[in-house]
Amino acid sequence: MEKRYKGKFHSVEIIAYWLGATAMVVAPLFKNLTTWILCLIFGLCILTIQSFTLEIWNLVALNLISILVYSRRYLIEKNKEKIQL
Repeated sequence: MEKRYKGKFHSVEIIAYWLGATAMVVAPLFKNLTTWILCLIFGLCILTIQSFTLEIWNLVALNLISILVYSRRYLIEKNKEKIQL
């Protein structure tokens, strides 16, 4: 079976990928919804880079769509906060 990724991961990349996954796991623990959404977007961006490097295109598409949806949700929440102030 042929390996898809012919390069080696560097330790900085591995740490970054784990940081992205951790950000997505920890995100629901925040009570503030805007912080929660920003953590999710951050984690998805890092995991999108990883899936792009590994050429997993369906996961790249899924992550990009999720980033767009959460970004829209973030903008809605920011507008709600402005109205409440």
